[in-house]
Amino acid sequence: MSYSISWKPSAVYITYLDRVTFDEFMGAILSIHVSENYASIRYVIHDMLNASDLDFSDVDMTKIVAHELGARFTNPNVRPAVVSTDPRMAAMTKLFSEKTHLQVGFFSN
Repeated sequence: MSYSISWKPSAVYITYLDRVTFDEFMGAILSIHVSENYASIRYVIHDMLNASDLDFSDVDMTKIVAHELGARFTNPNVRPAVVSTDPRMAAMTKLFSEKTHLQVGFFSN
């Protein structure tokens, strides 16, 4: 597994390591969305600083968007954020934000 999940009082923090596949990314997301804690958090922080590669396709992005929009019915107040220095991740975050119409925080340092 190339990620770890840490629950905080108002957030969940996911740290990704090495090569991150779509299945691993969705595994992290699914485990968060089904948690009883999801209804009370305000932030989901994706720390991609130690991810060496991201293996997502356009079809994968559509699946991520669909799942995120569905989870909004459980907790519409969650704000996603991404921490990464990878320009490709910045572009993927922007695309996700455009497709979901959500404000996604992107932090590069």
